[in-house]
Amino acid sequence: LWHEYFIMSHTGQYDAAKTALAEKKEIDIVMAKKSKNERAVKNTESSFLWSESHLEIMKGNYDGAKRKLAELKEMVSSENNPQKYDGYHNLMGMTNLMSGNAEKGVEYFEKVVNQSNTYFQYHKGLAYKEFGNFDKAKEIPMSIESALTTNIDLQNLTTYFSAINFFNVGENWEEELAAGGENKDFINYVQSSLRLSTTT
Repeated sequence: LWHEYFIMSHTGQYDAAKTALAEKKEIDIVMAKKSKNERAVKNTESSFLWSESHLEIMKGNYDGAKRKLAELKEMVSSENNPQKYDGYHNLMGMTNLMSGNAEKGVEYFEKVVNQSNTYFQYHKGLAYKEFGNFDKAKEIPMSIESALTTNIDLQNLTTYFSAINFFNVGENWEEELAAGGENKDFINYVQSSLRLSTTT
């Protein structure tokens, strides 16, 4: 259901994405409550608040995303974890980037403690690029070789689109993708990402 949500939210199928998210939330909340672990329940709730914030960003409802993210920040504030605000900072970075404030987006992305998430590394690099700092954008580690030689599947989706955007596969990128497998949803995602990266 997560991968279904991910694809739907990035290809404009927001109702389907919301449905997938709601179904996953129902399942995960039930499992968390069965564990009788309050921390597990809280972590599940914060995870879905994060996902709902992400969906608002995909829909272009940036004010709505910021409201939900303010709730998320408050929800995790009592945790004893140096990475507790990473989800908040990543999505705030993405919100600012996609709403036209790349400089502010960079500020949030730089606050993230764990910088290993490929999806947000992509957006961080894109924020640098749109802000005009191409040297910093090029520092984002990616491997186009592994992206283009591995079968395209949903689990590797973020690696593919990140590599394609950062390393400028070029005009024949669709043929190169087709050589690795057929996935229309993936191609739609890449197309939307490329449109965003060329709007400045």
